[in-house]
Amino acid sequence: MSAPVVSFTGVTFRYGLTRVLDGVTFDIAPGDSTCVIGPNGGGKTTLLRLILGLVEPRAGTIRVFGEPPDQACRLVGYVPQAIRYDPLFPVNARDIVLMGRLDRLRFGFFTRECREAAMEALAEVGLADRATTPFSDLSGGQRQRVLIARALATGAKLLLLDEPTANIDLTVEAQFLDSLDRLREKITIVLVTHDIDLISRLGDTVLCVNHKVHRHAVGDLKGDLLREIYSGELRLEHDRKTRHQHGDHSSCAHD
Repeated sequence: MSAPVVSFTGVTFRYGLTRVLDGVTFDIAPGDSTCVIGPNGGGKTTLLRLILGLVEPRAGTIRVFGEPPDQACRLVGYVPQAIRYDPLFPVNARDIVLMGRLDRLRFGFFTRECREAAMEALAEVGLADRATTPFSDLSGGQRQRVLIARALATGAKLLLLDEPTANIDLTVEAQFLDSLDRLREKITIVLVTHDIDLISRLGDTVLCVNHKVHRHAVGDLKGDLLREIYSGELRLEHDRKTRHQHGDHSSCAHD
């Protein structure tokens, strides 16, 4: 059996006195497309930051490709929900992708290998023909695909996406999803999303994050379960039931 790409064991994280994640344990297998869902403030973005090694847990261990996150960062690509940029700055799609290889500059210049990697990454997301198009002239969906290409150009084997369809017009969302659909056959993907259609299409498994983390099959995401996950009144009951199903009866009222 292959070693997990991401492994959390008993991970706890707090910002000051504010609990964000508490005793989190889960694995993500190679090639999985994992969707991360949960209420706002439940810890979804913090989960990504821990995988990236941007913050450290208060307790527990995290391994990414068998190493601490800060040592595996060159194997991890990250696509934020949005990118801030100056629309007047003269940068094209290929320039943005090359930013993923800034650590490989030689004497202040990108090598031929870097430029070839950038074009291959743009081809992966179906935008090789837009390489010289100004970034500001691209649609929202195309910009997101360029950011994915930037992550791929690093040589990443794990791709993290934070709400990838949040700022995309519905008219171009289908092309964006086609790109992700092709990529999931080649790379392990973890994406934070509230989009149930996206989960149904791309998800192999679902992590529900609300200070704790519970794993669900995509087919389990019915109306009642979603109400439990997102409704403040039902979250504690959802947590109790899920822990019970996994053999943790610490919060059950058994006779």
